[in-house]
Amino acid sequence: MERPSATKWFRLRVACAVGVLAGLAFELSGQRSWPWILLQAVLIVGIIVTSALDLRDLRSRRKATPGPPFE
Repeated sequence: MERPSATKWFRLRVACAVGVLAGLAFELSGQRSWPWILLQAVLIVGIIVTSALDLRDLRSRRKATPGPPFE
């Protein structure tokens, strides 16, 4: 069986998730400030946007691949 290829935006989404987790650890240490919260919000939006872009890419790939021939 073929191994499924990683989607186009997967690495960026992982980087955003790691950034959010690092921000959470930073906040838990007691260093809470509004610029840091704003950065986390931007990273969370990045996760959502890259997820939507990957879904769109996967759907277009599925439409582009021909199905099995009918006999």
